[in-house]
Amino acid sequence: MGKRLNFARMGAALAVAAVAASVAALPAMADTATGRLKERGGKEGNFVGTEGYEINLAGWDKPILTKSMDLFLDSGEKLSVYCVEIKVNASADTTMVESDWAKYPNAASPFHQNRDKINWALHHGYPAKSLEELNKLPIKWGSGGLEEVEAVTATQAAVWHYSDGVDINREDLIAVDEQAENAPDVIALYDYLTGSANTGIDKQLVGDLKITPDNADGAPGSKIGPFKVTTNGVVTGVESDLPEGFEVVTGDGRSLAAQDTEVVDGTEFHVQVPAGAEPGSGELSFTAESPAVETGRLFVGQNYAKNPVQSLIVADSETTPLTAKAKVAWSDTPATAPSAPGEATVAPAPQAGNAPELADTGASIAIPVVLGVVLVGAGAGALYYQRRRNNA
Repeated sequence: MGKRLNFARMGAALAVAAVAASVAALPAMADTATGRLKERGGKEGNFVGTEGYEINLAGWDKPILTKSMDLFLDSGEKLSVYCVEIKVNASADTTMVESDWAKYPNAASPFHQNRDKINWALHHGYPAKSLEELNKLPIKWGSGGLEEVEAVTATQAAVWHYSDGVDINREDLIAVDEQAENAPDVIALYDYLTGSANTGIDKQLVGDLKITPDNADGAPGSKIGPFKVTTNGVVTGVESDLPEGFEVVTGDGRSLAAQDTEVVDGTEFHVQVPAGAEPGSGELSFTAESPAVETGRLFVGQNYAKNPVQSLIVADSETTPLTAKAKVAWSDTPATAPSAPGEATVAPAPQAGNAPELADTGASIAIPVVLGVVLVGAGAGALYYQRRRNNA
């Protein structure tokens, strides 16, 4: 028992449309992500992160510094974020709380109309795309190609264009004269991120891995199944808790233990039970890596109404582990129907709910159900106690 099935670690994430097609039965309860910026060297306003250039904006009297900042979550993660509220100061003294896009605090801001454009710019700007990837774009760069300081400047400026309705000063972009020669690269990437290529991304990817059905049974000498894998990630492993002599095979008869067997979205498999096997049960555990799910998460200052601080949006991406299980049982008189599909376990899952908003961190429907069961049980206990007293 406890065998690991070694198969090829291949496959690619599906399109966003496929994600929407495989929704879970109920949203998982998750803690709201919180964190803070940090000031470098204790200097006020000098936040830890990666600086871009100080730039001039059209119609603005003073230049403004572009920068991707590091948001340090209470869970220990570090996220790269950009500003989406240019006229409000950032703060290292205020806890930033992950919020739905619809809860962006300024109701009149262009953010609400342009959030899909912002999300696209983040997914196709820096650091979601590496410098190597960006330099391969069909864009005419200046001498030497795009550098990090230029990529940060262009990405932040593109985000501001959509979140705050501002544009760059093309005639006098970079405020420091000694750096002005690098303006063409910044403008080139800015124009790409705000141009016709930006078709918007109005959905947030949610990692998904399910095995359906999540349990089934059969008789010795038969194949139990079929089971079907549904995922928008990359399957990385399968472990089986089955007796010796059992085999897990795909729909066309290939063993999942074979090195060239690929498990992807839509893969079907069976559990082959040897003839004469004693009645029993077993389990299969699947693991996968989700698509990148961080980019586009919005963080708003705690108690914003009383203490407004700059809102932040996440610019980098990570994958998270996904797991799903399938149980099998076998006997001489198996049941006639498998159970309903199971739901993937995602860890961690501070991520989006129904598009186009971010994670739904409200109370799960499971909570009132559990409370109802407790109240019914309490009422029954009180009735039983009263009857005992009456009969005493």
